[in-house]
Amino acid sequence: MSISKQNQSRKELNQLMAKHDDFFATFGALDDSIYADGAIPKKYKELTGLSISVLSHCNECILYHLQGCLEQKASKEEIIEAIKMGVIGGGSITYPAARYAFKMMEELAIV
Repeated sequence: MSISKQNQSRKELNQLMAKHDDFFATFGALDDSIYADGAIPKKYKELTGLSISVLSHCNECILYHLQGCLEQKASKEEIIEAIKMGVIGGGSITYPAARYAFKMMEELAIV
């Protein structure tokens, strides 16, 4: 599935969940507020989110945070280091997630 289709699907499914229960809208708003600039700049929060996404094997999250890293002008080196942090935290079982991250980096023209 293309990146734009993945983004559209995520958006539509988030709206569907929020339509059926306010919890999901509230959670989404909380997520947005936590990832906003604060004591920790948004760029570093996106890089941290990428590390956590690799560690938790969430491909959808990896793509989301890679795009956030790009929006925040993270360098290729910063992004790769964030991926490595996720791998070191989770061990070799996180390699499939790291491979997916590099695949998405190619599609996003980061590498």
